[in-house]
Amino acid sequence: MNTDGLGFWGAVAAMAAITYLTRALPFMLSERSRLLRHLSREGSALAALGPSLLAGIAAAVIVPDLIEAGDQAARIGPYVGGLVVTAVAARLVSNTGVAVLLGMAGYGVLLALAG
Repeated sequence: MNTDGLGFWGAVAAMAAITYLTRALPFMLSERSRLLRHLSREGSALAALGPSLLAGIAAAVIVPDLIEAGDQAARIGPYVGGLVVTAVAARLVSNTGVAVLLGMAGYGVLLALAG
């Protein structure tokens, strides 16, 4: 991953802010708030807002690296391997957090082997 530019650190700061706001906003709102009721309603379109924003920001950080890697399978391999490990772990384990951690570990191991 290209960690040299300001864009990387901007993306990290944006992900941190978005993650914080999606977690803290329900606690900052009054219990009688219409927004809170709308956010917590079953089947709300806004229920997936936090994960969607995080996925979008992650894609904005990862896609340029994949484009830069081009045809070099050794550089694309860790990304694909991490996705596969995450998908398999999500299927086998019912905990999304554990699946993401296993995917990150798989990515790290493959990146170390490729580097």
